[in-house]
Amino acid sequence: MAVGIVTGAAGGMGAAIAQALGQGGLQVIGVDVAEIPAGVCHQSLAGSVLDVAVAEAAFELALAQGDEVFLVNNAGVTVPGAPQTDEAFARTIEVNLAAPFAWARLFARHVAEGRIRSGGIVFIGSLATQLGFPNNPAYQASKSGVLGLSRAFAYDLGPAGIRVNCVSPGYIATAMTKTSFAAPQMKADRARHTLLGRWGRPEDVADAVVFLCSPSATYITGTNLFVDGGWTCKGLIETDG
Repeated sequence: MAVGIVTGAAGGMGAAIAQALGQGGLQVIGVDVAEIPAGVCHQSLAGSVLDVAVAEAAFELALAQGDEVFLVNNAGVTVPGAPQTDEAFARTIEVNLAAPFAWARLFARHVAEGRIRSGGIVFIGSLATQLGFPNNPAYQASKSGVLGLSRAFAYDLGPAGIRVNCVSPGYIATAMTKTSFAAPQMKADRARHTLLGRWGRPEDVADAVVFLCSPSATYITGTNLFVDGGWTCKGLIETDG
């Protein structure tokens, strides 16, 4: 049986990813510090992605059900500031980069031990894996690092048949982007910057993750898939705010 582990599954993209993987036939274990609504996952695990015990518990739940495991490193934070504080920088790197590394390393350990025999890892990146943005160096650094992690683990786990990829969303309407989405001019500017003329939905990202975890993507690894409505193709424009 294929099992999915999704971090940050309580809402936004994480909840959409968890639900979509479940609809695709995976048994999904959701992890979050917040309460995960009923129906999002088959099993929920409360706790921080920074807690090693939580990660170990999530994998034990998964491995009790099967040896085909897909890990989606979705949990993340953003704490912009001008200038950005040391505390904000450290917190962002810890959650967005160090935690995904720790979870992927644990996944790799189970592969080496023969407990995970197939499956893969999907890291969640951002436009910041390729483009620059103001007043948030920690987020920029963390998401650039996430792309590096996806390539590193793709290299290391490829011989075992494990695929590792990164999905980089554009502007998606979630709690993390609520300030921009609620400001009419910023909302319009970001929609206009895409080629499709609209913001993304959590389901758009979920569909990409499901594809990368499916038999349709068995020869895809080490890639960065932008789900951005064409933003990176069109280039960056300046907006007030």
